[in-house]
Amino acid sequence: MSKQADTPQPAEASAARRIRLRSEPVSKTHVNYWKKHLLRNSFTRNGELHEVAEFCVKIQHLGRRQTFSLGTDHREMAATKARDIYSTILGQGWDAAQALFNPDMLVRKDDPTLGEFFAEVQAKAGLSAKTFRNYASALRTIASASAPKLADDKSKFDYRGGGQQQWQTRVDSIKLAAMTPDRVQRWKIAHIKKAGTSLSAQVTARRTVNSYIRCARSLFSKSILKFVKVRLPTTLPFEGIELEEKVGDMRYKSKINASVLVSAAKRELRVAFPESYKAFLLGLFCGLRRSEIDLLEWTAMDWQLNQIAISTTEHFETKTAGSEDFVEVDAEVMAELHNFFTASKSPFVLNSPLPPRAGLDRQYYRCQTTFKHLTDWLRSQGVTATKPIHELRKEFGSLVNAAHGIYAASRALRHSDITTSTRHYIAKKQRVTVGLGHLLGNSGADTRSA
Repeated sequence: MSKQADTPQPAEASAARRIRLRSEPVSKTHVNYWKKHLLRNSFTRNGELHEVAEFCVKIQHLGRRQTFSLGTDHREMAATKARDIYSTILGQGWDAAQALFNPDMLVRKDDPTLGEFFAEVQAKAGLSAKTFRNYASALRTIASASAPKLADDKSKFDYRGGGQQQWQTRVDSIKLAAMTPDRVQRWKIAHIKKAGTSLSAQVTARRTVNSYIRCARSLFSKSILKFVKVRLPTTLPFEGIELEEKVGDMRYKSKINASVLVSAAKRELRVAFPESYKAFLLGLFCGLRRSEIDLLEWTAMDWQLNQIAISTTEHFETKTAGSEDFVEVDAEVMAELHNFFTASKSPFVLNSPLPPRAGLDRQYYRCQTTFKHLTDWLRSQGVTATKPIHELRKEFGSLVNAAHGIYAASRALRHSDITTSTRHYIAKKQRVTVGLGHLLGNSGADTRSA
């Protein structure tokens, strides 16, 4: 073989060099290394997978692993920044890299628990004590469901002996990062399956999971998270979680004969139980909520215009901004209430020996004894609903709807959204038929009489 044949030609040498370069590992201090390790975070919304445009990178060093957002979708620039972050970690340490490239995370806890997340939200979100308690309770229920020892622990109902507080502490020790959408979805499906094969029980279960999800996911709304300084999971717990649709018809179905009920109330409550009677009037004729009845003051009455002002006071805060409004009331009802006003020595419409207590994290009624009596009385009159006093408010809305239409009813109920009125409160009071029955003569009546 000739010497010329043994000597690689320029083109062959160049190819061999390229192959050798590709096979040799690239140092982490070289930009080309990080080009291969750039990532894009993704999230699920409405069942669809979405990818974030900007690159990020996961860097591991000395047993610590962390994600850095690179703030650009340009691969070369992102790789250069990743190389610089890594070089800073090598030369100056993790804290220096954090301060330079991820300063917001310096004040955040790296792996917070639910308890730490709750503390942050409670301190900064501006939620009322009762609202925060409802939201946190819903998330704790979901979090504990996949931990049998917590889900089946009956001590969570021991409010007086301290068992409930101990149970809550154990739930709050769960890492926030463990609350993945997968975990929430498994809880949702398991809760519905637990209802068995009964269709009505499944409908109730679906309504329950929807309620828990609505409350718990409110803790992760943008308006709250913008103030939270703990590290959040890359994928938030309720991303992609959908509410159950098969929840049945939730519209109010009237089973009340208002005229009969009013006659019975005048006869049995007006003199013997005046506080229950006043609560009855405010529920059925004015559509007030129980909390509004409980803390309604005489100063809210406009005796000339026959109106009641529902507004925030020293002792009472309206449910929503839309709840603050005037309620138009029949003149006869105002006259009935005025009879009690002239003899009253209390600033409140309903008398009670208990004082108002604002700012509690759970529901408190100064007139609980009155509400208990009225509830029992309504049930004795055939009102079988779970919340008989609230049933009076629903009947009020349906009566206004029948007389004046859905928009008037929504305004009278002081709903911020008419959807709430149509979905939950309004019964169809009028009969709607094709009007052809007369063509059959009296056959229907004859059949019934026979």
